[in-house]
Amino acid sequence: MTRQVLALLALYIAPLSLYANPNHNINQVVGDRALGMAGAYAAISDDPAGMYYNPAGIAYSRSANISANVNTVQSLNITYQDALAEEFDYNRNSFQVLPNFFGVVQPLGGWMVGFSSSIVDSAQENQDQSFLAFDHIESLILNISNLDTVYNVGPTVAKKLNDDLSIGLSLHFHYRRAEFVNNQFVKYNATDENNRDTQWVNYYRKLSEQGVRPKLGIQWSPLPHWSLGLMVDKTFLVSATETRQLARCVTDSTAVGCLTEQVPEIITYQDTRTYPWQVRTGIAWFPSSVLLISADAIYSTSSAAIGGFSGREPTLDGAVGLEWYWTPRWALRAGLYTAFASTPEVDPTRSGQVQEAHIDIYGVTSSITRFNEGSAISIGLMGNYGNGDSQIVEDSTTIQQTTILGMTAFFTTSYRY
Repeated sequence: MTRQVLALLALYIAPLSLYANPNHNINQVVGDRALGMAGAYAAISDDPAGMYYNPAGIAYSRSANISANVNTVQSLNITYQDALAEEFDYNRNSFQVLPNFFGVVQPLGGWMVGFSSSIVDSAQENQDQSFLAFDHIESLILNISNLDTVYNVGPTVAKKLNDDLSIGLSLHFHYRRAEFVNNQFVKYNATDENNRDTQWVNYYRKLSEQGVRPKLGIQWSPLPHWSLGLMVDKTFLVSATETRQLARCVTDSTAVGCLTEQVPEIITYQDTRTYPWQVRTGIAWFPSSVLLISADAIYSTSSAAIGGFSGREPTLDGAVGLEWYWTPRWALRAGLYTAFASTPEVDPTRSGQVQEAHIDIYGVTSSITRFNEGSAISIGLMGNYGNGDSQIVEDSTTIQQTTILGMTAFFTTSYRY
């Protein structure tokens, strides 16, 4: 079996972790106001999005509030340069329309209570690719279907201890469901050294996780026009089930049936991966009634390898945001954020081993908001870019330079009542 065919087989080993994935600890930016400010929201959080960024902030909501990302249109492309035969690029594309946040907060006695539903990571990929005439392969056809979504749903309570200090707790149900299918067909030409005619490979993988994700936050305003926020959270899995199935058939030009075959067998695993602790700190400055500047730092701890899940390294990500009201009815928001890789750097000395991508991602967001009575409508754009390395070709020391390019258009609305 040549390096090129091994490369094909390597493609179905890791793809489930390419999009909705543990390789980055920052994957979605959610909320109405927060989305335009790149998620730099831990020291603000005074609307339903606070249940995600810092539950203590909703204690300062001025009234009952409903907020929703009505639609986000998300597109993502990953390119592995010279991945096949060190000549052809391998591209993966994800496209989806996603309502990724809904939340409502309501005063109740001396407390503020709320409920939110967030999609914190998601991928939807359906693609077909064909490669012609490389090495001794006449044609290669790849068919991929990948659905992977992580939900956080649950209640939040918050209380003001005084005018300058509040605490809050979110208790979210964590649910992840992923399903990946990769079908590959290879047609060899007459120069194949093993006299093969065709090879067909089908790989199926399904993953389900259930758990809880508590978030504990505090918010403090030590000085006029300044606010500080701190939030700690971790996902604790209660159960997880993964099933895999692999089928393969290789034919030659003379025999009838499979010359070499792997009979499909469903294998079930019960490994529960370890999620990191995450600490989010934020600072916000209100220099005037029309201008707000904020910044967050997000530290995620390392996590241990368990079963089929590899360990993750600690990361320190950041976000900065700005909000400017140029009239009482119009506001502009903008921000920058990072999503650094939690995977180890690709090691060029690990010959012949598939290695997960190590790509640091940088993102930018902007939005414009129109206010009318107690309602607000926002539209905006978010772009992200990352460049790094991966090794998806088995039995080769070649490292693939890998590029991520994403774009999201969003439409959000909120209403105070």
